[in-house]
Amino acid sequence: MKTYRSDDGKAAFVSLERGEDLLEGLGKAVEELQLEGATLQIIGGLQRATVGYFDPEAKEYRPATTGHVEICSGLGNVSIRDGRPFIHLHLVVSERDGRAIGGHAMDGCTAFVTEAYLRELTGDPPMREDVPAMPLKVWPGA
Repeated sequence: MKTYRSDDGKAAFVSLERGEDLLEGLGKAVEELQLEGATLQIIGGLQRATVGYFDPEAKEYRPATTGHVEICSGLGNVSIRDGRPFIHLHLVVSERDGRAIGGHAMDGCTAFVTEAYLRELTGDPPMREDVPAMPLKVWPGA
């Protein structure tokens, strides 16, 4: 993982190494850049993707795993959960035939050529919390 910080220090490009775990590499970048609140965009390709659909009745993610894919869209954020920076990222990826699948980025995504953009949010970072009747830690008001 390599970071390219902007002159003002409020944004950075991140390039992951081929074979690097997506969420782990982004987590290292967030730590290096000392981010607690940020926006996240990602493009490129993955050797393997695992995305999840949250099943509200079962209160768990239903994962789907692919082979090599292009990242058509990757949008997310960084906020605080359980006292630590947490990456919340959704991906839409396409396979060789153009079929697309999307969902919550999960463990098991492996970089091929992956480039991200992080933009720091100033002020107090959003905090993910337990909210009544919600099975996930979310920002209050969600």
